[in-house]
Amino acid sequence: MDSIASIPVFYGLDGAAWHVDGNVRRLAAELGATKVNPEAALALAMSGATIGRATLLDGIEVLGAGEAVLFAPGQQPQRQRYYFYLPRPDESFSADDPGLRRRLADVTMGIFEKMVASLDERAVAVPLSAGLDSRLVACALKELGVENVTCFSYGRRGNFEAGGARRVAAKLGYEWIFVEHTPRQQATTFTSGECRAFEAFADPLNAIPFHQDFFAVGRLKSEGNVPQEAVIVNGQSGDYVAGNHIPPSLCAGAENLSEKARWARITDTLMDKHYDLWKALRTPENESKIARLLQEEMEAVGGGLGKPANDFALYEMSEFLNRQVKYVVAGQRTYEWHGYDWRLPLWDNDFLDFWTAAPLAAKAGRRLFRETFAECDWGGVWGAEWESPQTVTPIWLRPARLATKLMHAPLGRARWHRFEKRYFGWVMDEVCNYAVVPYGRVARDRRGHRNATSWHAERYLAGKGLSYDGYPLECEA
Repeated sequence: MDSIASIPVFYGLDGAAWHVDGNVRRLAAELGATKVNPEAALALAMSGATIGRATLLDGIEVLGAGEAVLFAPGQQPQRQRYYFYLPRPDESFSADDPGLRRRLADVTMGIFEKMVASLDERAVAVPLSAGLDSRLVACALKELGVENVTCFSYGRRGNFEAGGARRVAAKLGYEWIFVEHTPRQQATTFTSGECRAFEAFADPLNAIPFHQDFFAVGRLKSEGNVPQEAVIVNGQSGDYVAGNHIPPSLCAGAENLSEKARWARITDTLMDKHYDLWKALRTPENESKIARLLQEEMEAVGGGLGKPANDFALYEMSEFLNRQVKYVVAGQRTYEWHGYDWRLPLWDNDFLDFWTAAPLAAKAGRRLFRETFAECDWGGVWGAEWESPQTVTPIWLRPARLATKLMHAPLGRARWHRFEKRYFGWVMDEVCNYAVVPYGRVARDRRGHRNATSWHAERYLAGKGLSYDGYPLECEA
């Protein structure tokens, strides 16, 4: 298995013979595996992905990122991990060292030089947003003289991500195409036979499928805007790798905390960020189960607690092994479904190795990344004037939202955010992923959903005969 498990591999036992397959549904059918793993179902219900090697079905496991498995007659499989992402800051580096910025620029350009050489002069398509990751991809291609590039954006008409992307593409001289999403179109897409077939194709039984650009890529293909031989180059997950997901609470020292308190701080932070799809599932019993599973995996893979100042590294490792690998990286199945090759340059091993050694002060808030590429200014699209302020779409919603926000002012920010999510979240969703369910269902629901992913997770589990909480539908807890 490669370092990011970009192509998943599964295995299970049938009597005395071990079966290995890249298609988990086929493997499950061969093994007759039907029994649900309750802990895996709970983790997926709360986050959209399982924890560790587990899949939804007992008896079937998945190889993790950077793992190999050895089979021998009459013996249990021997799993060996030759790579895992666990930051180990090099204390000889300073976040203020100009040499660190030069090294990051050199490493990054080297990554893109390798990638461009692998393209064999094929056309390139870049999913471009207003963010820095996809901008870096487009700018590096421009810096290397790659001209056969089409940038594309998608979502509601007028969304700020597309507006920022259009400005960047125009400055770089690249073609830019916008694919409009509407709630009605997305609702039709999610119930279509093709989408159901894609979900079966992309289903790893350890995470929900990634739908976000499914319609957009299909539309680009059907209209001939991106040739079939093109390679889609995605900027995922530069923000994560560069440190932007490190919670501020884990940037503070933990020297005075006990080991128990340190573990609680790490697992609580992970749950608040990634295991919070439904507030109704945040019970003490469920939280205890998830915390145990997370700690067991971090101890097994990372060796347990190290220096208190490096507790953030275990947080990053856990996110890498679960959300990033199983859900985000697996999102490339969309491109494969539509017949496209793809690249993820910001998951290159050289990029990972650089950030593994970077000091926390350089990673927190993505400081080093921002400073380095603002200084390089590849393509001339870096700096404050190229920031795209987040705006609410559709425009017609803004007066009503502002009025209700003012009404909620005496009640506090938390009360307002709950109201906004429940009654405006569906409408404000820039890519219309909420359209997997009707607006009224979201507005009436009292379980405390987090975002559109909550509803996609419920839909996925329902397709397995499970309730939103991971229990069988006929005997909900």
